[in-house]
Amino acid sequence: MKQKFDIGIIGAGLSGLTLGNSLLSKKINNFILFEKDINTKNDKTYSFWSGPGLFDIKKSFSVKPKKEWSQIEIKVKSKSYKIDLGEYRYACYSSESILGELYKNLTKKGIQVRQGNSVNDIKKKQDGWEVKLKSKKILLKNLVDSRPNKTFDDKYPSLMQVFVGSEIISNENIFDDKVVTLMDFAESKKNVIFTYILPFSKTKALIETTFFSSEIDFKEVEKIHKLTLMKFSVKEIIRTEKAVLPMSPYIDRRMKNQYFKIGNFAGASRPASGYAFTRIALWAHQIKTKKEFNYEMIAHKENYLTNWLDKIFLSVLRSSPQNAPEIFRIFFTKVPTSSAIRFLSDQSRIVDYLAIIMKLPKLVMLRGLIHLYVK
Repeated sequence: MKQKFDIGIIGAGLSGLTLGNSLLSKKINNFILFEKDINTKNDKTYSFWSGPGLFDIKKSFSVKPKKEWSQIEIKVKSKSYKIDLGEYRYACYSSESILGELYKNLTKKGIQVRQGNSVNDIKKKQDGWEVKLKSKKILLKNLVDSRPNKTFDDKYPSLMQVFVGSEIISNENIFDDKVVTLMDFAESKKNVIFTYILPFSKTKALIETTFFSSEIDFKEVEKIHKLTLMKFSVKEIIRTEKAVLPMSPYIDRRMKNQYFKIGNFAGASRPASGYAFTRIALWAHQIKTKKEFNYEMIAHKENYLTNWLDKIFLSVLRSSPQNAPEIFRIFFTKVPTSSAIRFLSDQSRIVDYLAIIMKLPKLVMLRGLIHLYVK
């Protein structure tokens, strides 16, 4: 038995489901999604900024945040720097709620999401692609793949964000639930290492240990994470999450014979941070309806100035990781909050770029620029 679709999307994660919902909103409905997992897992936390001048993601996704905060904190050498966000907020969402809503919206409109199906048997046909699922063959005019690459491109100045997180309950009222600890830095000459804390109450928080590194070493990250958790009098670990995210300014624009890449390895991850949620939301919102589906319709649009600044920033982090804590401190405490947030949210104005260039340490950034081109 054969079924025919204009588009097949491999992976019902954030990129795949968001693309599906965007296509549906543009009256494109002859598509199907394939997902290897049977159920949506609560194994990720999506966080982003909201406020004046930013795309309204909450309204776009029709979901409620797990919690929002009006203050963030940066810690360098045990000294705390707290920043009031004013009209802006930092919010987090569970992957289970976000993906669940996106999935429900598709199935409610009659879109097929084939869960429990790993796509391994793919054949190129004259007029598209054939995917074999058990006894069924599915014919697709276009194939969109959101699966991560098996290997990381180490082209300078690319890095990887390697993290392990635990949502815990403490025996003590240890957390300030009004302040997100965005970065609590550890000293290191090899990697950029910091602790990230989202406090949901005085006794409950998500604690993540994060490395910006050119190597994947989960054993080292997990070792430091265990030591970090010992500071919080852990009563119970509710859940854990871990991942490796690309921090690369080089987009894999692979497209061949109606086969397209999307997701973290095709421009969804912000090079300077690894964050993807806002980029994916903006990408889906900006997808244009065309007479015929093509790559140009769904490609991530590159902002060359943002990408250039990210390259310099990554060059500094890779060549001089010991300078990272001070650079982030200056970025969050000296750059106007609105400019910093718009920059992090991929919605910068010229005035924001100028503010960042003026405030960041000139000598360190110049060295990063030299390393970028000399390498």
